Amino acid sequence: MSLPAILMKRGLLFSVFWYLAAGYSLAAEISTQSVQIKIETILASDQSDEFDSRLAPLQRQLKVMKYRSYRLLKEESQTVPWQGSAAFEIPGGRSLAVTPQEFRDKRLALKVGLQQGEKPLLDTTIRMNNGGNFLLGGPPHEGGALVISIWATAQ
Repeated sequence: MSLPAILMKRGLLFSVFWYLAAGYSLAAEISTQSVQIKIETILASDQSDEFDSRLAPLQRQLKVMKYRSYRLLKEESQTVPWQGSAAFEIPGGRSLAVTPQEFRDKRLALKVGLQQGEKPLLDTTIRMNNGGNFLLGGPPHEGGALVISIWATAQ
């Protein structure tokens, strides 16, 4: 084998080693972190013109949904380890499971599953900015519809 070929092969091996070592370091860093998840369950309806003042940070996002009334029904926060899972009770006998999946480029990926009893209603992965929120239009509830706001911040 020629000298340039040997050097090129060593350079390639070094690059692969460096890439794997950097990836391992990043994975180790992420595995020691956790994610603060806050779930807000909101009742959206046309039964009145009420807008719950506690939802002021979401007003622009909610108004796109074209309901006249928005009322915060429930708010719950949990700290979840990477690859761990958190369960949140949602009004109407539903439960929401949230599992942090990935953190890259200041964006989080969360696996989200909504169930009613044993019946799955939603199973998806959402991506959002770190510290941001994602709104899920939900099932019918008390003459309106549930809207689930998912906030997540990597810590």
